[in-house]
Amino acid sequence: MLDLKGKTAFVFGVASEDSIAWAICQQLAAAGCTLYLGYQKRFMSRIFKLKDQLPSIGGFYPLDVAEDASTKEFFDAFAAEHPGKKADILVHAIGFAPRTCFDRPILFVEDADINTAMTISANSLQRCLKHALPYLSEGSSTITLTYAASTRYVPSYGIMSMAKAALECWTRELACHLGPEGHRVNAISSGPIRTIAASGIPGFDNILNHVASNAPLRRNVTQSDVAGTTLWLASPLSAGVTGQVIHVDAGYSITMVPETIME
Repeated sequence: MLDLKGKTAFVFGVASEDSIAWAICQQLAAAGCTLYLGYQKRFMSRIFKLKDQLPSIGGFYPLDVAEDASTKEFFDAFAAEHPGKKADILVHAIGFAPRTCFDRPILFVEDADINTAMTISANSLQRCLKHALPYLSEGSSTITLTYAASTRYVPSYGIMSMAKAALECWTRELACHLGPEGHRVNAISSGPIRTIAASGIPGFDNILNHVASNAPLRRNVTQSDVAGTTLWLASPLSAGVTGQVIHVDAGYSITMVPETIME
């Protein structure tokens, strides 16, 4: 286990014990990191049930990344309770699109729903970092979560494909903008994992079965797989890595024609 004793992390995106963000919290805590979580009010009861499982959680503050003022309020609340304290790690594990984005062909998705998906799933990385910057230590590491649909077609994923593509563009842009100050920004492209967000994607079980049958490792990845890579990106061992999209998908991203086609 990597040693992150004395380090502090902001973690955004915990919605339940099945969240990838929660698995990241567990591994960061096991490495000695202190955590400060942002939560959506609709998930507040779930989050507060989890807090006793990790003594390393230093605080919770409401956060709605769709709104600039709410995002700023998270950091204002943190600073008010911990004057002068800074974080070394920021985890952005946030993605959302209205159900209506998946209920119809993408050609007919309403502008308002597209804007919601892009604002929350992609543009929020910029919003979070903009307000976090005064509270990030020199040499900080930011990690966000993306998906391979950013560069290829995945049935039923729709507008989220565009959102993930935009998120990866933000990763590169922000890495270049913040790099001279020593801050790093990277993305992890995870294979499909059953979470609350994924449950809203039509045919998701079929996607899981297909990946497990055709990925080089012949399995799906888990929340812990992604958390392990996050831990590495949060540590000094990855000090020379920024602006990258790192695939944690049991190798599925290297395939073109699935082996099952030969059966």
